[in-house]
Amino acid sequence: MLRITSLAFLFAFAIGSYAQGQTCTSTIESVEQQVGETVVFCGTPSQVRASGKDGSGPVYLNFGGNYPDNVFSVVIFSDVAGTDRDALLKQFTGKKVRVKGTVKEHNGKAEIILRSLADIEVE
Repeated sequence: MLRITSLAFLFAFAIGSYAQGQTCTSTIESVEQQVGETVVFCGTPSQVRASGKDGSGPVYLNFGGNYPDNVFSVVIFSDVAGTDRDALLKQFTGKKVRVKGTVKEHNGKAEIILRSLADIEVE
């Protein structure tokens, strides 16, 4: 029984490690041409900001310029961001990140809507 539990733990750890270490398949130069594709985007945000005066709005990681002149955004809605948005702002400001998600188009710009905080990591 202990052997099975140990193997299950190692398997789960290997899958988790694989997901975090995925190779970048998208950059600021290519993301606009990848609408509809699931990618691993890598880059450093030009701007990390939270919207909404009451703290309920999304967190935006803007790449290729500050809003509204950005090329690409990662959007983290409050149900994913949780209650400590300030921690996310500090965690991602000025840091190179790796984001897994499907590229969509919103108002003529590419974006990924984050489904889970497990889909973003600081490199």
